[in-house]
Amino acid sequence: MFKPLIATALLLTSGWAIAAEPPLTAALYAQQLGVGIDVDWARTERGIREFDPLVVRDFRAKGLTHVRIRVADEPTEARLIHLRKLVEACEQYGVIPIISYQADEYKNDPKADNEKEVINWWIAVAHYFGQSSPLLGFDLIYEPADKLNHNQASLNRVYEKTIKVIHSIDANRMIFIAPRLRAAPEDLSSMKLPAHSQNYLLAEWHIFPWGPLKNNGKYPWTSGTAAEKTAIQNRINIALHWQQKTGHVSWVGGWGVGESSRLTPTAPQLAFATFMACELQKAKIPYAINADFQFYDGEEGAWRPAPEPLLQTMITPECEKPAEKPGHHAVKPAAHDAGHGTPAAASTVKSAAPSASSVNPN
Repeated sequence: MFKPLIATALLLTSGWAIAAEPPLTAALYAQQLGVGIDVDWARTERGIREFDPLVVRDFRAKGLTHVRIRVADEPTEARLIHLRKLVEACEQYGVIPIISYQADEYKNDPKADNEKEVINWWIAVAHYFGQSSPLLGFDLIYEPADKLNHNQASLNRVYEKTIKVIHSIDANRMIFIAPRLRAAPEDLSSMKLPAHSQNYLLAEWHIFPWGPLKNNGKYPWTSGTAAEKTAIQNRINIALHWQQKTGHVSWVGGWGVGESSRLTPTAPQLAFATFMACELQKAKIPYAINADFQFYDGEEGAWRPAPEPLLQTMITPECEKPAEKPGHHAVKPAAHDAGHGTPAAASTVKSAAPSASSVNPN
């Protein structure tokens, strides 16, 4: 006699718990992103071939809470099925997936209709995922390149049309857009944002995507001088000021210390990684590390031992505490904050699982 009442009570309790969950907004989404990593699981033949869902488990165990899945070429049925496999693996292990379209396969054809190609690509992907996988994000263009990179009006037009069509399919899909000039933070203000888009639209920008590169005989980072640190802080502050002005949030889609990070890291690399990670975390800007193959051996299914200290520094750096001032409190690293929020995010993802299976502008 009491069993139906107990069951009803449990259902009501569960219903109230679900109802109490705040609606997902871009600001909450950014908080859950934490620290992630760029992956080629859908872009290169090797990345596609070597992918194993247990890789996602390894990434989550390491403290990574999102992946930026770079993908190129046509949205064929086989590629869409593979993307579904990647998204489901992320949902299973509590990692947020972001599909990032590398819209550059037309680069050898100057007559190609870049705008139409980008829009049609996302129409296919948006229809395929529909309203499933609520934490799946769409990064519309990995880095605005070629014709779009030199025509801000064209880039804004692509974004406007693509956002409109995606949200006609799924009104709640989180979308990232990047400015021109390889997503430099200095060009965030050039983007035309849809009215009232703060709750679903995030900006993606880059800083040192492949580390400090030599430019005109000089490096933007040598030993971490005051001038070098200030230059980095100034670029991050540009993004922060843009956020304050527009009410939108942003995400660094990729940064690194250089190709040599497969090797045992040097003291300058570790110093640079520590400073970059600490500054982004103090600014509460989530970021992805570029890129997974430098730290993870997909063929072996194991982390590369040599760059392990560097990766750990980029995920959970040991940051200097602010100077002791009355009422001044140290900022917690974003990766730790994300760690607290991820289990809830993971449960949200699992409950909503689908039924079907650069150039450095420094």
